[in-house]
Amino acid sequence: MARSSYQYETSPRKYEPEYTTRKTTKKQTPKVSKKEIEKRLEKERAKKAEERKKKAKQIFAVVFVFIMLLTVSYREIQIMEMFDQKKEQEDKLALIEKENGQVEKNIKEEESKLEWNTIKQRATEELGMEVKTGIPINLEKSDNVETENTYIKEDETSWLEKIVSFFVNR
Repeated sequence: MARSSYQYETSPRKYEPEYTTRKTTKKQTPKVSKKEIEKRLEKERAKKAEERKKKAKQIFAVVFVFIMLLTVSYREIQIMEMFDQKKEQEDKLALIEKENGQVEKNIKEEESKLEWNTIKQRATEELGMEVKTGIPINLEKSDNVETENTYIKEDETSWLEKIVSFFVNR
């Protein structure tokens, strides 16, 4: 096939041949016995088995590390939730203590406003209440409980003396 255009300088197209040749050469393979083939196959299988074991170990290591990280993360989340609950409880306690303080302050203010003498006078005059009159009884300041002391006598006689006294007293 003729080229239709002129090629300048060293274009690869210029040096490309217009035809291709096919060389057919047969490679001679050395004769190998079945035993050698089997040995090679066995070695390849052993290598593949070792590679599988290595990959399995690597996968196991990766999964183990992942599980450990997941466990640590889960525990950290639990700790954070507990801390949040503690903080909420502390806030509630502070609010309750503040309310208690306000209630105590209100009670003290109300008590300071009360005058017991005026209340007593008002109760006797307006409501008709009377002060109970009676005979005061003075009691001793003891606990007024009778105690009974009972002592147990310890027997310090030996077993031989007990036997002798048993036969003598008979």
